Order: sequence, then C-alpha cells, then structure tokens
Amino acid sequence: MRALRLRRGGFGAGLLICLLGGGCAVPEPLDPVAIYNRVSGKDDETRLPPPGMDRPLPNLASIPPRPERPPLGFRQSVTDALANDRASARDPLVLRSVPAPGASGGALAGEPPMPAAPPRRADLAAAPGIPWGEAPARPRALIDGATMPAAPAPTLPEMPAEAPAAPPAELLGPPPLPR
Repeated sequence: MRALRLRRGGFGAGLLICLLGGGCAVPEPLDPVAIYNRVSGKDDETRLPPPGMDRPLPNLASIPPRPERPPLGFRQSVTDALANDRASARDPLVLRSVPAPGASGGALAGEPPMPAAPPRRADLAAAPGIPWGEAPARPRALIDGATMPAAPAPTLPEMPAEAPAAPPAELLGPPPLPR
C-alpha cells in the first residue's frame, strides 16, 4: 500500500514539474523544436525564393570574345607615361604662395596674386519696415508710372453645412497584398 502511495506521489510530483516547466520560455538557440526545424529544413519552406529564379539559366555562348591586345608600341607608350607620372609624384609640391626662382611676387605668369585676406562684407541696402497692424491699402505703381488699385484681401472659402460622405468600404480596410 505504501509503495502505491509513493508511486502516486512521484507521478503527481512529475506531473507538477512538467506543468510548471512548460510555462518557462526557452531561448531560441536552445529550443529543441527550433533546432529541429532548422536542421530538417522546415524553416526554409516558408522563405521566398531568391530573385531571378523564374528566369532561364544564362547562356554562356553569348559571352563576347576576348578583346584583342593593343600593339606593343601603344602599350609601351602607356607604360612610359605611367612611369613619368609616378616619378613626378615623388617630387615635393611647390606652393603658389612661395615665389618661384626668378618670378616677382610669387605669382605665376598670367595668374592674379592670391589675396591676403577674405573679401569685405557686401553693403546691403536697408529694407523697408514691415507694419505689424493693418496698413491702409496703397496703390501699386506699374512699370510706366501709372497707378493701379491694390488687390482685394483674400476671403476664406465657405464651410459646408454637413460633413462629407464616408469613403466606400473597400477603402477603409488594409491595402491589398502585392502579387
């Protein structure tokens, strides 16, 4: 009899542990169901196919032929030009502000001298004052000197008495899914 009670108690304790353990959250890397889905490929079934899978495979016969090599003289001239550029890049830079030997003032022939300070701030004409209150309407002058009456003040549009009708039902739901 006592053994039967211990079995029932052990079964009840095991059931209680299983029920309490089921409420715990398992991290994604340790979840056995997620691991099985990754290993078996079930996760890949829900993925979209890569773009371009509906197109036929490319035809390798459509690749153009290899271009012809330029003549030896042209290739040698390009090589010499690159070597000259590399050699001139190793020379120290000469600043324009340093006078070149035999030049006056440091400016090269045909170039204006560099200014010593930034340009002066431009003089701006004073803008007319803006009145904060209602100003009397003044006639506007035309190009030929004649005057024209001022434009009337804009009026607000009339407000409708009723609210506009609701949009149709198909516009109230979520947008359709792309195909």
